[in-house]
Amino acid sequence: MEMLNDAIATVLREMERGFAARRAAGGLPMTPERIRLTFNFSLDAAGQIARAEPDAPHSVTVEFKVGEWGQLQPVTAPVAPAAKPAVEGGIIPVLSQVFGVPGFDSSARATVFRETLADCSHDEVLAVLATLRPEATAPLDNATRLASHVLRGIIQSGPTKNVGQGARALVELLTQHPLAEVLRVAETTWKTHDDWLGIKP
Repeated sequence: MEMLNDAIATVLREMERGFAARRAAGGLPMTPERIRLTFNFSLDAAGQIARAEPDAPHSVTVEFKVGEWGQLQPVTAPVAPAAKPAVEGGIIPVLSQVFGVPGFDSSARATVFRETLADCSHDEVLAVLATLRPEATAPLDNATRLASHVLRGIIQSGPTKNVGQGARALVELLTQHPLAEVLRVAETTWKTHDDWLGIKP
Protein backbone atom coordinates (compact mmCIF):
# COMPACT_ATOMS: atom_id res chain seq x y z
CA MET A 1 0.00 0.00 0.00
CA GLU A 2 1.15 3.51 -0.79
CA MET A 3 0.13 6.79 0.80
CA LEU A 4 -2.39 8.60 -1.40
CA ASN A 5 -0.27 11.75 -1.63
CA ASP A 6 2.77 9.66 -2.63
CA ALA A 7 0.75 7.90 -5.31
CA ILE A 8 -0.39 11.21 -6.82
CA ALA A 9 3.16 12.60 -6.79
CA THR A 10 4.50 9.41 -8.42
CA VAL A 11 1.96 9.48 -11.24
CA LEU A 12 2.66 13.14 -12.02
CA ARG A 13 6.41 12.56 -11.95
CA GLU A 14 6.17 9.55 -14.28
CA MET A 15 3.97 11.50 -16.69
CA GLU A 16 6.56 14.28 -16.89
CA ARG A 17 9.31 11.71 -17.49
CA GLY A 18 7.24 10.05 -20.19
CA PHE A 19 6.69 13.24 -22.17
CA ALA A 20 10.35 14.22 -21.73
CA ALA A 21 11.50 10.82 -23.02
CA ARG A 22 9.20 11.10 -26.02
CA ARG A 23 10.60 14.52 -26.91
CA ALA A 24 14.17 13.28 -26.50
CA ALA A 25 13.46 10.31 -28.79
CA GLY A 26 12.17 12.62 -31.52
CA GLY A 27 8.60 11.35 -31.29
CA LEU A 28 5.55 13.19 -32.58
CA PRO A 29 5.26 16.41 -30.54
CA MET A 30 2.47 16.15 -27.99
CA THR A 31 1.43 18.83 -25.52
CA PRO A 32 -0.81 17.73 -22.63
CA GLU A 33 -3.70 20.12 -22.02
CA ARG A 34 -5.63 18.55 -19.15
CA ILE A 35 -4.86 15.80 -16.63
CA ARG A 36 -7.49 13.64 -14.93
CA LEU A 37 -6.47 11.26 -12.14
CA THR A 38 -8.71 8.77 -10.31
CA PHE A 39 -7.51 6.93 -7.19
CA ASN A 40 -9.18 4.39 -4.92
CA PHE A 41 -8.18 4.79 -1.28
CA SER A 42 -8.94 3.65 2.26
CA LEU A 43 -8.79 5.56 5.53
CA ASP A 44 -7.35 4.35 8.81
CA ALA A 45 -9.56 3.93 11.88
CA ALA A 46 -8.93 7.51 12.96
CA GLY A 47 -9.70 8.87 9.51
CA GLN A 48 -6.34 10.62 9.40
CA ILE A 49 -4.33 8.57 6.89
CA ALA A 50 -5.32 7.84 3.29
CA ARG A 51 -3.73 4.89 1.50
CA ALA A 52 -4.06 4.19 -2.23
CA GLU A 53 -5.47 0.69 -2.87
CA PRO A 54 -6.97 -0.78 -6.07
CA ASP A 55 -10.10 -2.19 -4.38
CA ALA A 56 -10.50 0.40 -1.62
CA PRO A 57 -14.04 1.59 -0.77
CA HIS A 58 -13.38 5.28 -1.42
CA SER A 59 -12.32 7.06 -4.60
CA VAL A 60 -11.29 10.55 -5.60
CA THR A 61 -11.00 12.07 -9.07
CA VAL A 62 -8.82 15.13 -9.61
CA GLU A 63 -8.92 17.05 -12.89
CA PHE A 64 -6.73 20.08 -13.53
CA LYS A 65 -5.31 22.14 -16.35
CA VAL A 66 -1.71 21.78 -17.37
CA GLY A 67 0.61 24.72 -16.62
CA GLU A 68 1.88 27.30 -19.05
CA TRP A 69 3.63 26.17 -22.21
CA GLY A 70 2.79 22.50 -21.77
CA GLN A 71 4.52 22.03 -18.41
CA LEU A 72 2.73 20.18 -15.63
CA GLN A 73 1.85 22.32 -12.66
CA PRO A 74 4.18 21.73 -9.68
CA VAL A 75 2.76 19.58 -6.90
CA THR A 76 3.88 22.07 -4.24
CA ALA A 77 1.79 25.15 -3.56
CA PRO A 78 2.77 28.12 -5.71
CA VAL A 79 4.79 30.82 -3.99
CA ALA A 80 4.35 34.47 -4.91
CA PRO A 81 7.49 35.76 -6.64
CA ALA A 82 9.71 37.97 -4.54
CA ALA A 83 10.76 41.38 -5.73
CA LYS A 84 14.28 41.58 -7.16
CA PRO A 85 16.37 44.56 -8.24
CA ALA A 86 15.49 45.51 -11.82
CA VAL A 87 19.00 45.14 -13.23
CA GLU A 88 19.91 41.92 -11.41
CA GLY A 89 16.52 40.35 -11.99
CA GLY A 90 16.53 41.13 -15.68
CA ILE A 91 13.26 43.09 -15.89
CA ILE A 92 14.68 45.77 -18.16
CA PRO A 93 16.28 43.36 -20.68
CA VAL A 94 13.05 41.37 -21.02
CA LEU A 95 10.85 44.44 -21.38
CA SER A 96 13.32 45.82 -23.92
CA GLN A 97 12.61 42.76 -26.06
CA VAL A 98 8.92 43.62 -25.96
CA PHE A 99 8.92 47.45 -26.05
CA GLY A 100 12.32 48.28 -27.56
CA VAL A 101 15.11 50.16 -25.81
CA PRO A 102 13.81 52.95 -23.56
CA GLY A 103 13.06 56.03 -25.63
CA PHE A 104 10.34 58.14 -27.22
CA ASP A 105 9.03 55.49 -29.64
CA SER A 106 9.04 52.56 -27.22
CA SER A 107 7.42 54.60 -24.45
CA ALA A 108 4.08 54.34 -26.26
CA ARG A 109 4.16 50.54 -26.07
CA ALA A 110 5.16 50.65 -22.42
CA THR A 111 2.35 53.10 -21.62
CA VAL A 112 -0.30 50.96 -23.32
CA PHE A 113 1.13 47.89 -21.59
CA ARG A 114 0.87 49.53 -18.16
CA GLU A 115 -2.61 50.94 -18.74
CA THR A 116 -3.92 47.61 -20.02
CA LEU A 117 -2.63 45.58 -17.07
CA ALA A 118 -2.92 48.16 -14.29
CA ASP A 119 -6.18 46.75 -12.89
CA CYS A 120 -5.31 43.07 -13.45
CA SER A 121 -4.09 40.62 -10.85
CA HIS A 122 -0.90 38.61 -11.32
CA ASP A 123 -2.89 35.47 -12.21
CA GLU A 124 -5.15 37.37 -14.61
CA VAL A 125 -2.13 38.60 -16.57
CA LEU A 126 -0.76 35.05 -16.78
CA ALA A 127 -4.16 33.91 -18.07
CA VAL A 128 -4.06 36.62 -20.75
CA LEU A 129 -0.54 35.61 -21.80
CA ALA A 130 -1.67 31.99 -22.05
CA THR A 131 -4.09 33.02 -24.81
CA LEU A 132 -1.11 34.14 -26.91
CA ARG A 133 0.27 30.61 -27.26
CA PRO A 134 0.12 29.38 -30.86
CA GLU A 135 -2.18 26.49 -29.93
CA ALA A 136 -4.42 28.52 -27.58
CA THR A 137 -8.11 29.04 -28.30
CA ALA A 138 -9.71 32.47 -28.27
CA PRO A 139 -10.61 33.74 -24.77
CA LEU A 140 -14.29 33.69 -23.90
CA ASP A 141 -14.69 36.82 -21.77
CA ASN A 142 -14.43 40.32 -23.19
CA ALA A 143 -11.83 41.61 -20.71
CA THR A 144 -9.37 38.81 -21.43
CA ARG A 145 -10.04 39.05 -25.17
CA LEU A 146 -9.32 42.80 -25.18
CA ALA A 147 -6.13 42.49 -23.09
CA SER A 148 -4.95 39.62 -25.30
CA HIS A 149 -5.51 41.71 -28.44
CA VAL A 150 -3.60 44.67 -26.99
CA LEU A 151 -0.61 42.60 -25.84
CA ARG A 152 -0.48 40.85 -29.19
CA GLY A 153 -0.27 44.24 -30.92
CA ILE A 154 2.45 45.48 -28.55
CA ILE A 155 4.63 42.41 -29.13
CA GLN A 156 4.11 42.38 -32.91
CA SER A 157 5.06 46.04 -33.20
CA GLY A 158 8.13 45.69 -30.95
CA PRO A 159 11.59 44.24 -31.64
CA THR A 160 10.61 40.62 -30.94
CA LYS A 161 7.76 40.53 -33.50
CA ASN A 162 7.07 36.89 -32.58
CA VAL A 163 3.98 36.82 -30.34
CA GLY A 164 4.66 33.38 -28.86
CA GLN A 165 8.27 34.25 -28.06
CA GLY A 166 7.35 37.58 -26.50
CA ALA A 167 4.58 36.04 -24.41
CA ARG A 168 6.91 33.31 -23.15
CA ALA A 169 9.45 35.94 -22.12
CA LEU A 170 6.78 37.82 -20.17
CA VAL A 171 5.51 34.64 -18.49
CA GLU A 172 9.04 33.78 -17.38
CA LEU A 173 9.50 37.34 -16.13
CA LEU A 174 6.31 37.13 -14.07
CA THR A 175 7.41 33.87 -12.45
CA GLN A 176 10.38 35.77 -11.04
CA HIS A 177 8.89 39.20 -10.25
CA PRO A 178 5.55 40.53 -8.98
CA LEU A 179 3.37 42.25 -11.56
CA ALA A 180 3.50 45.51 -9.58
CA GLU A 181 7.30 45.58 -9.82
CA VAL A 182 7.24 44.91 -13.56
CA LEU A 183 4.75 47.74 -14.11
CA ARG A 184 6.80 50.07 -11.89
CA VAL A 185 9.96 49.43 -13.90
CA ALA A 186 8.03 49.94 -17.15
CA GLU A 187 6.83 53.32 -15.87
CA THR A 188 10.09 54.61 -14.40
CA THR A 189 12.34 53.37 -17.22
CA TRP A 190 10.22 53.91 -20.35
CA LYS A 191 8.20 56.87 -19.03
CA THR A 192 5.76 58.58 -21.43
CA HIS A 193 5.93 60.63 -24.63
CA ASP A 194 5.56 63.83 -22.61
CA ASP A 195 8.46 62.85 -20.35
CA TRP A 196 10.77 62.32 -23.32
CA LEU A 197 9.67 65.61 -24.85
CA GLY A 198 10.24 67.44 -21.57
CA ILE A 199 6.59 68.46 -21.28
CA LYS A 200 5.52 69.00 -17.69
CA PRO A 201 1.90 68.39 -16.65
